[in-house]
Amino acid sequence: MIEINTPSDNKKPYFGQNGKQKFVIETPDWLKAEIIQEFGFYFDPCPVNPQFDGLLIDWPLDTPVYVNPPYKRGHIAKWVEKCHEQYLRGCKIILLIPAYTDTSYFHDYIYQKKGVELRFLRGRIKFKGYSGAASFPSMLVIFDLEVNK
Repeated sequence: MIEINTPSDNKKPYFGQNGKQKFVIETPDWLKAEIIQEFGFYFDPCPVNPQFDGLLIDWPLDTPVYVNPPYKRGHIAKWVEKCHEQYLRGCKIILLIPAYTDTSYFHDYIYQKKGVELRFLRGRIKFKGYSGAASFPSMLVIFDLEVNK
C-alpha cells in the first residue's frame, strides 16, 4: 500500500524551480493532443490546480487515465505504485515520467511486467510553463490489461 503523509501536498500545484524562478510544470499541448487522439479524453488524477488528492481516490474504470505526476523527490515512486494498483483494478493508464530505468519503481512496477508498454520519447520534452527543455529523457508507460495478452 502507498504510504501517504498527511496533510497531503498532492492538492497543491507542482512548482518546478530553476534557481530563484518558480513555475508550474504542465504537459505540452502537442503531447496531450496525441494522447487524446490515441486514447480519447481522459481523467487526470494530478491536474495543475487539484481539488482532490489523486493518490487517495480510486480512478475511473470506464475512462483512460493520464498521469503526469509531480517530479519532486520521492513522489514519482508513489504515483507509479498508485498507477500499478489502479491498473490491477482495471484502469487503463498513460503515465508520463522521466526515463529513469535504474530506479526501484521501474523494476518493481514497470519493466517486463504483464500489461505494460514502454514508449521512450525522442529528445527532451519542453514542458509547458518552463522556458527550456527538460534535463532528463521521458517515457510514456501504458498500463493496459489488453497489452501482451
